[in-house]
Amino acid sequence: MKEEDKTWCPAIEFNENERELILKAEIPGVEIKHLNINAEPDHVSISGIHDHHKSIKEKELIPSQLHYGKLDCNVSLPVKIQVNHVRAELIAGVLTITMPKANLATIANT
Repeated sequence: MKEEDKTWCPAIEFNENERELILKAEIPGVEIKHLNINAEPDHVSISGIHDHHKSIKEKELIPSQLHYGKLDCNVSLPVKIQVNHVRAELIAGVLTITMPKANLATIANT
């Protein structure tokens, strides 16, 4: 199977503070336009593609440890989130998804 045909999930870091869940994923070389982020109240999924742009003149000396091909990752969330307030940004190969916790909306309305 060619490297481009494999599906991979990036290395992730998952944190929280009082108000938000914060997921960071390492996806160097992937452009934001090639990503799809889908947030549901109890999970978030990241999918996309990382194209392998190798020159015809390049010859691989050792097997690549970079991930190419289809990116697909699903993460279950420990608490429900406010789906319509999720934010995502991609800076220097790190995707950061900030998800406000749903219970804060309930608390704010009381």
